[in-house]
Amino acid sequence: MTVERYPHLFQPLTIGNITVRNRIMQSAHAMSFNSPDGLTNNRDIYYHVARAKGGIGLMITGNRLIHPTSNTFCRGYSYGYRPEMVERDRALTDAVHAYGARIIAQLNHFGVMGETHAMDDYRVLWSASNIKSPVFGEMAKAMERSDMDEIVEGWVRSARYSKEAGFDGVEVHLAHSYLLHQFISPLFNKRTDEYGGSFENRMRFPLEVIRAVREEVGKDFVVGIRLSADEMVPGGMEVQDWIQVAQTVEATGHIDYVMATAGVYQSATYIMPPYDVPNGWLASPVARLKRALKIPVFVVSGIGSAGEAEAILARGEADMVAMTRAQIADPEFANKTKEGREDEIYHCLRCNQGCVGRLFQGTSMTCQINPATGREQIFGVQTLKPATEQKHWVVVGGGPAGMKAAEGLAKRGHRVTLLEKSNELGGQVNYLIRLPRRDSFAWITEDLKVHMAKAGVNVRLNHTATVESVKALQPDGVIVATGSLPDRSGYSDVNPLVDRVPGIDGEHVFTAIDVLEHPEKLGKRVLVIDDEGTRYSAGITEMLVDNGHQVHVLTRWNALFHKLGVTLDQPVVYANLFSQGLTYTLNAWVSQIRGGDVDIFNLYTADEETLSGFDSIVLCIRHLPQEQLYFELKEALPNVHRVGDCVTPRRTDHAIFEGFLAGREIFDNWQRYVEPGSIEQFNGPLPPESFG
Repeated sequence: MTVERYPHLFQPLTIGNITVRNRIMQSAHAMSFNSPDGLTNNRDIYYHVARAKGGIGLMITGNRLIHPTSNTFCRGYSYGYRPEMVERDRALTDAVHAYGARIIAQLNHFGVMGETHAMDDYRVLWSASNIKSPVFGEMAKAMERSDMDEIVEGWVRSARYSKEAGFDGVEVHLAHSYLLHQFISPLFNKRTDEYGGSFENRMRFPLEVIRAVREEVGKDFVVGIRLSADEMVPGGMEVQDWIQVAQTVEATGHIDYVMATAGVYQSATYIMPPYDVPNGWLASPVARLKRALKIPVFVVSGIGSAGEAEAILARGEADMVAMTRAQIADPEFANKTKEGREDEIYHCLRCNQGCVGRLFQGTSMTCQINPATGREQIFGVQTLKPATEQKHWVVVGGGPAGMKAAEGLAKRGHRVTLLEKSNELGGQVNYLIRLPRRDSFAWITEDLKVHMAKAGVNVRLNHTATVESVKALQPDGVIVATGSLPDRSGYSDVNPLVDRVPGIDGEHVFTAIDVLEHPEKLGKRVLVIDDEGTRYSAGITEMLVDNGHQVHVLTRWNALFHKLGVTLDQPVVYANLFSQGLTYTLNAWVSQIRGGDVDIFNLYTADEETLSGFDSIVLCIRHLPQEQLYFELKEALPNVHRVGDCVTPRRTDHAIFEGFLAGREIFDNWQRYVEPGSIEQFNGPLPPESFG
């Protein structure tokens, strides 16, 4: 029945010499799963196999670097030019093929978009020209002809090893500010020789690479390209320019498909767009590209549902739709859709916190809502073991941590009762979704509601738990997930000897939650005191500005809402706030509040000044755990544990991860953590039973 609803989505597609079982794909994305030696390992294999088992049609691996000069700021990238990769990758491709999916290796060189200090030695960045990286500010060497010869050999060698390893094809990366893009685009290419200036000259070296790759792998092997359909920079290359690029490459007869994306590092928001950029935003421009080509065209566009993907395919805007983050969140997306179990899909929030955000923080990718992502070997569905004995667990608190714990316990066969003091589940998610463009977080609650109901969790709303009411349920174990509340003291570690800011108790001083519950109480001119630098404080500020308030932000940080940089939503938030007149003071904190006046001091010079004339003051500062009931229950009952913010306030992904562990009854601190390198081993070809 579901296939009939999505006839285009589940139609096979022929690409070169292969046929893919459906039009659902996962585009290349960085994961940083590989150990420092840059070789494929169990972590990489288990990740891909989970999606192959989940019914995906096609996967394209993340960057496989083709030369030692492709430096990276992150650990864990693959080195496609190393011969040791053949054995490692054969284990990967055999396992993926065993579950009916196809897999292509993306080959790339970062060019100037690297960081020499990330390596154990000091290397030179190579690029088309002497330019600086817009990310790290390091200068690149303009490549000589001999350098180009080495790079061509690196691509050829990496393509050869990919074919020997059993991949279905290779993808040559021409996008996202990387080396070949740097030759194509006037943003980067400032050469005056035969490789710069005219379009023909700028295409010369990328075409040399593509021709050499095709000659190496032969006709019976897929070769594709990835390009940015729009650089999203004023004056940069737009759709019509990239149509010319694609047509030029297609005319050589050397490629079998085009993967269309967007953005450069000067417009990084569009490389992996957060939820602030609408779903499907790139489909219409890519449709123009498809109409201009004869070979298949694939699109990335923040697509999160089968209906959106089906509509794109039905309109003929693309031949295959990348639903990458959708399958980072739920590797069984394809099978659940095909089997009519769409209500069981865990939806991607497009928050960029567990995926790209962690990469930019120098660690490996995972997922905000799916703790098993990147840890499939130890946390994948094949590792979920039924409880040896059914017990009765009581979970106190219906936020993300409590719901995730209840879901896991019930799925393993336990009888679970969840007590929530309010009239709805969700905890602080119910506040998050009131912020501008954060409504996607509602999926956390909605998805967990479905899974708890199917697992048989007994949910009791409007129940304020006490020691007596919990004891009356005769539990065998208790999970306390009572969350946290805002601290109203004004305390900050930048002024740790002041436990309570003088004047903080005024009626015109509000917490962020006060603002969300009663926005009508705020006056016209508002001071936001920000100790967080997160999307939460940015969201409160945006909401106030959008509602017509005149807002000034006081922050202890040296940049406004600095933590948004790694999740790529900072430019969107900045554009909205600055266009509406936001003002701010950096590197300072409050010493006292005197009615509508606030005395502040600079953190580095201790210079004092007064910010005056505020009608309301909003505190975006720390929360404190609601832990009293936990300690009371721990005194009264055995087997009591706590998770989420009532341990200590952190982000939603921490809460969900701890709830996930509690659902598996993993409480031992000596055993519960993933030690560095422990899942990055390689045990050779893995038998099917390894994956469940």
